[in-house]
Amino acid sequence: MAKHALSLFIKIVLLAVVMLIVARTIPYDSVVSSITGFFDYQRAHSFTHFMLGESDLEAWESLRVYLSVTLNLLISIPVMSVMTTVCNGITGKVSPVYLPKEWALSTIRRFAKILVFTFLFWILFRFLPYPFFFPAGERYSAFTIVTVLVFNLLLTITCYWFIMKIIKRSL
Repeated sequence: MAKHALSLFIKIVLLAVVMLIVARTIPYDSVVSSITGFFDYQRAHSFTHFMLGESDLEAWESLRVYLSVTLNLLISIPVMSVMTTVCNGITGKVSPVYLPKEWALSTIRRFAKILVFTFLFWILFRFLPYPFFFPAGERYSAFTIVTVLVFNLLLTITCYWFIMKIIKRSL
């Protein structure tokens, strides 16, 4: 299991690096601004309340962040698929004739996996009883917050691995 967790962690880090490169090189702020134009304050507040589970004082900023991350993912996943497909083509794992099909299928698979992984992370982060261990209204160090996020990430990786193992076993 440790090998699979390490492999998944490396893939997450690679995706994060690709996302950083995309964020630096592709300007999509105007697209985010035009999409946020469709929201009034009440709808933005409702959306961020659904995501966080509590009221957000900076609903506009949170909405912009959510949309920026979503657009970044929509760009980064096909870019990462191109990178891996080119590597598979160079190493001879895939015939050059099948490279477009390989790219399309790997992009669809990655979108599905990111959707499942993000949903798992959100569900665990939202519904685990973190307020029991960390009462609201207190200030916590950056180390404590990072520790909670890493714990949630490791828990998500474990749940994701079990789900994928069950799916592969049933196929």
